[in-house]
Amino acid sequence: MRNALSVDLEDWYHVCGQSRYSDPDGWGEYESRVTRNTEKILEMLCLGQGPHRATFFVLGYIAEKNPALIRRIAGQGHELAVHGYYHRRVFEMTPVEFENDLRASIGVVEDITGEKVLGFRAPEWSIRGEAKWAFPIIAKAGLKYDSSTVPLTMMGERVYARLPYSMETPYGPLVEFPLTTFRCLWENLPFTGGLPLRIAPYWYVCEQIRRLNARGVPAISYIHPWEFDESHPEIDLPFSRRFMHYFNIRSTRRKMEGLLRNFRFAPVKDVLGL
Repeated sequence: MRNALSVDLEDWYHVCGQSRYSDPDGWGEYESRVTRNTEKILEMLCLGQGPHRATFFVLGYIAEKNPALIRRIAGQGHELAVHGYYHRRVFEMTPVEFENDLRASIGVVEDITGEKVLGFRAPEWSIRGEAKWAFPIIAKAGLKYDSSTVPLTMMGERVYARLPYSMETPYGPLVEFPLTTFRCLWENLPFTGGLPLRIAPYWYVCEQIRRLNARGVPAISYIHPWEFDESHPEIDLPFSRRFMHYFNIRSTRRKMEGLLRNFRFAPVKDVLGL
C-alpha cells in the first residue's frame, strides 16, 4: 500500500510567532539554506523501494526566490502544492488576507511549473478554532485537497477526523488528509513527522503504519529541509518551542531512510486518487 510523503518546503528562519523572524522584509538578511537541504531530500528519495515521489508544500516566497529548485522538484516527478506565501498562521489572518496569500502562492508555483496546484497545507497546522472559514476559500481557489488539520488538543482540535475524508463547501467538495495519529487513552498522538517522529522509537512508528495499512488506511509523513541540516543557525526560542524544533533533529534522516526502505510512498494527490 502507498502512504503519502510530504515536505514542508521552508527555510530555517520561517518560524511563526517570533517577531524577529516573522517579517518578510528582514528575511533577506539571513543565509538561505533551503536549496542545499532540499537536495539532500531529493537524493534520499531514491533509496529503498524508490525512487519515491512526494508532495512538496512550498512557500510562495521560496518558489519566487528559487525557481530553479522548484523546476527541479517538478522535473523529478514530485507534486508541488502550496504552504501559503509568507508562512503566516491562518488563524492570525482575516479571510481576505488568507485568500490573497493563498492565491499568490498558487500563482507563483503554477507560473514556474506550468502545472495546476491541487493542495494546501497551513503553516503550523493552523486551521483550527474559528479559522474553519478557510476551507471554503481553499476550495474557491480551485484546490482539491487540504492537509492542515490535526486531531489532537494541543496542535489542533481533537474533534477533527483522524482519517482522510471529503467535506462539502459552497465551491464544491474538498478532501481533507489530516495528520496521521494513533489513539492512546483519551488523546490522539502523532508519530509520522516533526518532533513526534524524532521522539518515537523507529520500530513503533513502523508498527503503527503497518496497522493502519492493514486496515486499508494510508499514513501521511512530513519533513522539513532544515531537519536535514544539523549546523543551521539556531533561533532563540522559548524552551518548549526550542525543544519541539530542535530535539533529536539528527534522527530525522535516519528514521526517514528506514521508512523509505520499508514502505512505499507517493504524492498526496496520488494517494487520494485525485
